[in-house]
Amino acid sequence: MKAYKYRIYPTKEQAKAVDETMEKCRLLYNELLALKKETYKKDGVDLSRKDLYKQVKGNREIYSQASQNVADRINKAYQNFFTRIKRGEKKKGFPRFKNYETYNSITLPQITNTKNIGKKTYFPKIGWLNTKYHRQITGVAKTLTVKKTKSEKYFVTICCKKTTDKPIKTTNKEVGIDLGLNNFVATSEGEFFEHPKPMKQLTETRKKLARRFSKTKKKSNNRNKTRVKLARVDEKIANTRNDFGWKLCQTLIKKYGTIYVEDLNIKGMQKNHYLAKAIADVSLGDFLQKLSYKAESARGQVVKVNPKNTSQKCSECGRIVKKELCIRTHKCPNCSLEIDRDLNAARNILIIGRIGQELPKLKPDGDEATTVGTSQWQALSTKQEASCESWR
Repeated sequence: MKAYKYRIYPTKEQAKAVDETMEKCRLLYNELLALKKETYKKDGVDLSRKDLYKQVKGNREIYSQASQNVADRINKAYQNFFTRIKRGEKKKGFPRFKNYETYNSITLPQITNTKNIGKKTYFPKIGWLNTKYHRQITGVAKTLTVKKTKSEKYFVTICCKKTTDKPIKTTNKEVGIDLGLNNFVATSEGEFFEHPKPMKQLTETRKKLARRFSKTKKKSNNRNKTRVKLARVDEKIANTRNDFGWKLCQTLIKKYGTIYVEDLNIKGMQKNHYLAKAIADVSLGDFLQKLSYKAESARGQVVKVNPKNTSQKCSECGRIVKKELCIRTHKCPNCSLEIDRDLNAARNILIIGRIGQELPKLKPDGDEATTVGTSQWQALSTKQEASCESWR
């Protein structure tokens, strides 16, 4: 399945009809969920999806497929709840009632007329929606979802099967990349990519709007207007991150067929009080997920390696040169190598990825038992040295 997302521009009457349909679906969701809970408490019977279908049958206020999708959502919510219990997760996420802010979409599980998809968009009991199809749809359209964002914008998402998109052409080259905050991506080839850091740029604007929002009265027009403005700032931050992430992934995948990255513990990194906000702003986990998706679609691969000592070891001789995080230049007293810290880490990541194991453990600089003159490359076997010779 592949999803295509497009912006729609409904008229005032259509926007009102969409909002009313969402509210009716929300109320129906809460009614069915309450019925399912009460039936289980009284009789010990768990209502199945077919039982919920019977409850929504004959509802003329909502289109039949949209009401059936409400029952499907409840069924999926319970399935996900039991799945999290089996995994032993701390947050079980028992299905809860929805308020007007959390229920913001309506779905057609089966599109009856697929001929107009890609030219026009029709939703039953709402009408023809003005849609900006900025890219061509490939495959067979199956489901259609209309969603309203917090910034009062409307989008349509169309899921398709049997898509025929041309895969991205990639090469057989290998590269190691180091992810960081100063240089978001540093490659072993010496390229550096800086992150726009939208949250940092719009922090003051967001703070002013948040203060204004907190001072407004509840259920007032000023509060609603400020809420929309605040939501649009958050939307701009998310869009900037997504745009930068997808474009950077596209650039890397076109150049390299195999990309080696560090297997980072992002949750552990965010426990650092001083760096948590900066780490969240660059969204490392989201970027790695995008990179893996793009590599798979181009028939490439993203290989995660052990990040231990990748910044401390010298990529030329293998000596451990200890340095604080504030020191951005790697200076090796053994081989006199002086390069950027992130570039040194990216080269180490490439070496570890090619060998398929950790670098040989050598003692830190200044130790009496060190073997002076023994380079990192000499410590490798003949086959491993030959495989790395092309990069060197």
